[in-house]
Amino acid sequence: MKRKILPSAEEIGTFWDKHPVGADFVPPAEGKEYFLTYDAFKFKQEPHILKEINHLDLRGKRVLEIGVGQGAEGQKLIEAGALYTGIDLSPANIARMKERCRLFSLPYEELKVMNAEDLAFPDASFDLVFSHGVLHHSPRIQKIVKEIFRVLKPGGMFVVMLYHRHSLNYYLSIKILRRVGFFLLFLPGVPRLISRLMGEKEDRIRKHLNNWRREGWRYLKLENWLSRATDGPENVYSAVFSRKEARKLFNAFDNLAFSVYHLNERHFPLVRHLIPARLKKILAARWGWHLWVRGHKQCFR
Repeated sequence: MKRKILPSAEEIGTFWDKHPVGADFVPPAEGKEYFLTYDAFKFKQEPHILKEINHLDLRGKRVLEIGVGQGAEGQKLIEAGALYTGIDLSPANIARMKERCRLFSLPYEELKVMNAEDLAFPDASFDLVFSHGVLHHSPRIQKIVKEIFRVLKPGGMFVVMLYHRHSLNYYLSIKILRRVGFFLLFLPGVPRLISRLMGEKEDRIRKHLNNWRREGWRYLKLENWLSRATDGPENVYSAVFSRKEARKLFNAFDNLAFSVYHLNERHFPLVRHLIPARLKKILAARWGWHLWVRGHKQCFR
């Protein structure tokens, strides 16, 4: 059996350079208005991010964010009083974050292009490490977790969001509905209809067809399809984690706690309109797509 070649950090960074997070829904632009528009969209879709950040004691704390993306979370961390350092594999993301900080007069300690698998910081550098929706894009996530442990001060805290294996999005949408529905894309007019229903660009949907023509049935194998069905048909890697898997991954830390959010209603148009908000919140807390993990580095071992 041919061994699958895992993507390098450079390949992952190149993908995010070309496909900034959220760019299919809020097209990249310049100026303060763009960031305001992007943040309004993001926090409307994922209001739990603000809830989680608001629970953190950040005033005067040295905080490292792994994966700055478009900078929405980073701005909230800075505004909450964090002494902020941000890193990302994507030079474009770092440049965008620097521009955001300039436009909004946000102070920071460092913004660097850096691989989280090998952090260029001394031991015990940070009070808190934060990462939202980033670590699951590395096939070498264990290295990143070891680095988080190393750079945290004794008693320091990490807060990480991972894609949730035990979610409706994974078990129902990705594993079944989207793979079965893929074959509907060959019918005239269906890509345009799906684009309107799900809010994705039609050309992004059609790229799945191009991938199929190039890769054949292998394209729909779950280990391959998972990446393409989460962050776009050109995404090079994504993974999912259960609570049990996350507990094992972060077993060097103490006081592990978990929260689950986000039904990803875009993949379930009927959910958006037919299910009451209260029921959606209950479902999201059990079978949501975002698994938040928190823990502390023990002061003494």
